[in-house]
Amino acid sequence: MHCPVCSSINTGKVGNDTYYCSNCLLEFDFLGGQYQIYYIDDEGVSFVLKDKGEAKMLSESFHEGNELLFRERLEELISKS
Repeated sequence: MHCPVCSSINTGKVGNDTYYCSNCLLEFDFLGGQYQIYYIDDEGVSFVLKDKGEAKMLSESFHEGNELLFRERLEELISKS
Protein backbone atom coordinates (compact mmCIF):
# COMPACT_ATOMS: atom_id res chain seq x y z
CA MET A 1 0.00 0.00 0.00
CA HIS A 2 1.29 3.46 -0.89
CA CYS A 3 1.26 6.22 1.71
CA PRO A 4 -1.45 8.81 0.98
CA VAL A 5 0.80 11.58 2.34
CA CYS A 6 4.15 11.01 0.63
CA SER A 7 3.38 8.17 -1.83
CA SER A 8 6.13 6.03 -0.29
CA ILE A 9 5.94 2.25 -0.51
CA ASN A 10 7.70 2.00 2.88
CA THR A 11 4.47 1.12 4.62
CA GLY A 12 3.43 -1.77 6.77
CA LYS A 13 0.22 -3.08 8.22
CA VAL A 14 -0.17 -2.48 11.96
CA GLY A 15 -3.78 -3.55 12.44
CA ASN A 16 -7.02 -4.28 10.64
CA ASP A 17 -6.91 -1.90 7.66
CA THR A 18 -4.42 0.34 9.49
CA TYR A 19 -0.98 1.07 8.04
CA TYR A 20 2.19 2.86 9.14
CA CYS A 21 4.48 4.87 6.87
CA SER A 22 8.10 4.70 7.98
CA ASN A 23 8.87 7.72 5.81
CA CYS A 24 6.21 10.07 7.24
CA LEU A 25 6.05 8.46 10.68
CA LEU A 26 2.25 8.58 10.45
CA GLU A 27 -0.48 5.95 10.49
CA PHE A 28 -3.39 5.84 8.09
CA ASP A 29 -6.39 3.77 7.15
CA PHE A 30 -8.71 3.66 4.16
CA LEU A 31 -12.32 3.20 5.15
CA GLY A 32 -15.45 4.19 3.34
CA GLY A 33 -13.50 5.42 0.33
CA GLN A 34 -11.52 7.99 2.34
CA TYR A 35 -8.17 8.10 4.08
CA GLN A 36 -7.85 8.95 7.75
CA ILE A 37 -4.36 10.02 8.78
CA TYR A 38 -3.14 9.77 12.36
CA TYR A 39 -0.26 11.16 14.36
CA ILE A 40 0.81 8.91 17.25
CA ASP A 41 2.40 10.80 20.14
CA ASP A 42 5.15 9.63 22.47
CA GLU A 43 2.63 8.02 24.82
CA GLY A 44 0.88 6.09 22.06
CA VAL A 45 -2.19 8.31 21.82
CA SER A 46 -3.41 8.72 18.24
CA PHE A 47 -4.77 11.98 16.85
CA VAL A 48 -6.70 12.31 13.61
CA LEU A 49 -5.10 14.91 11.34
CA LYS A 50 -7.29 17.30 9.36
CA ASP A 51 -6.09 16.47 5.87
CA LYS A 52 -3.30 15.13 3.69
CA GLY A 53 -1.67 18.50 3.04
CA GLU A 54 -1.44 19.33 6.72
CA ALA A 55 -0.09 15.85 7.47
CA LYS A 56 2.63 16.37 4.87
CA MET A 57 3.69 19.69 6.42
CA LEU A 58 3.83 18.04 9.85
CA SER A 59 5.98 15.20 8.54
CA GLU A 60 8.33 17.59 6.71
CA SER A 61 8.90 19.75 9.81
CA PHE A 62 9.70 16.62 11.81
CA HIS A 63 12.20 15.37 9.20
CA GLU A 64 13.87 18.79 9.01
CA GLY A 65 14.65 18.45 12.71
CA ASN A 66 12.57 21.46 13.59
CA GLU A 67 11.10 20.08 16.81
CA LEU A 68 9.73 23.46 17.93
CA LEU A 69 7.84 24.02 14.67
CA PHE A 70 6.66 20.42 14.83
CA ARG A 71 5.16 20.89 18.32
CA GLU A 72 3.64 24.27 17.45
CA ARG A 73 2.06 22.97 14.24
CA LEU A 74 0.83 19.75 15.79
CA GLU A 75 -1.82 21.44 17.91
CA GLU A 76 -3.35 23.24 14.94
CA LEU A 77 -3.16 20.20 12.67
CA ILE A 78 -5.11 17.87 14.93
CA SER A 79 -8.73 17.56 13.90
CA LYS A 80 -11.08 18.94 16.55
CA SER A 81 -14.01 16.72 15.56
